[in-house]
Amino acid sequence: MLDIKAVLSELSTMAGPSGFEHEVARRVSDLMRPYVDEVNTDALSNVFGIKRSKKDGAKKLLMSAHIDEIGLMVTKIEDGFLRFRTIGGIDPRVLPAREIKVLTEPPMYGVVGALPPHLQTRDEMKSPLPLEKLSIDVGLSQEEAERLVPIGTPAVFVEKTVELGEQLFSGKALDDRACFVMLLRMLELLKDEELSVDLVVLASSQEEVGTRGATVGAFRHDPDYAVAVDVTHGQTPDAPKEGTFKIGEGVPITMGPNITRKLSDRLIKLAKANEIPWHPEVAEGRTGTDAWPMQVTRKGVATALVSLPLKYMHTPCEVISIEDLENGAKLLSEFVKSLERGEE
Repeated sequence: MLDIKAVLSELSTMAGPSGFEHEVARRVSDLMRPYVDEVNTDALSNVFGIKRSKKDGAKKLLMSAHIDEIGLMVTKIEDGFLRFRTIGGIDPRVLPAREIKVLTEPPMYGVVGALPPHLQTRDEMKSPLPLEKLSIDVGLSQEEAERLVPIGTPAVFVEKTVELGEQLFSGKALDDRACFVMLLRMLELLKDEELSVDLVVLASSQEEVGTRGATVGAFRHDPDYAVAVDVTHGQTPDAPKEGTFKIGEGVPITMGPNITRKLSDRLIKLAKANEIPWHPEVAEGRTGTDAWPMQVTRKGVATALVSLPLKYMHTPCEVISIEDLENGAKLLSEFVKSLERGEE
């Protein structure tokens, strides 16, 4: 059986910001290979695991979870310190005092420095430090840094994974590598099943900067059905109750214009029939996930979205429930088995 925590830990600690996912892509290719008939990649570091039906004329189901992560990119070197911009959405308040892995060849480590409170004015101490006042200290002189760190070099957080109690798991990049692990677990559950559809599992790239991987992946495979699997907001004491979900208590199933209602209804029916805890999630417009480009590719695709509640999104200490991940995998495997040839 798949060691979910071990795979989560491995993928979480790997470096793969948007546009630089190649290392993660190689690993997820290896992870999918035992469960599918074919694995291939494309120019954007998308990875496709294909499990074919033996039935002639089988329809095609595309299921996607993105493997890129938020990160930083070096823009300037000042006195040996690296100035940077963000790749994807990062709150500058989480950056000071963070350890950073700079993806040079070979990689080097640094820390995001900040002016000590002793040297700040009272007004400065009342406000978060703006991004332009932050830099990465890699312990180099100006000359050494210019030689070893090209402008445009990406960087990611350095963070170990941590188990919180028996069911919760914390680390970086669980958005959305935890959902890829959900799809991997789904493939394990389907390993000995004869499917009525051709199943394509897409580990997509560049979601954090515009769902680009899913855009070209869906165009390439032209599916009849599509399911995006992504994280949604978990409840915390300071978060609004509306639009957030208690982790460990069920799988959110999305409804809205980005979703084909027949597919969300099918998912709800399967959750109830298999006693899988679930929540309704409403998205009145774009979902901000791979579901959007998959829905509108080519002639249009019947699309669904299943989510994994996650606390502290886009920080180095995201938190999920292993139980939610397992329940999501079970629901998705039942969904795959429920699709029959010729069904509209």
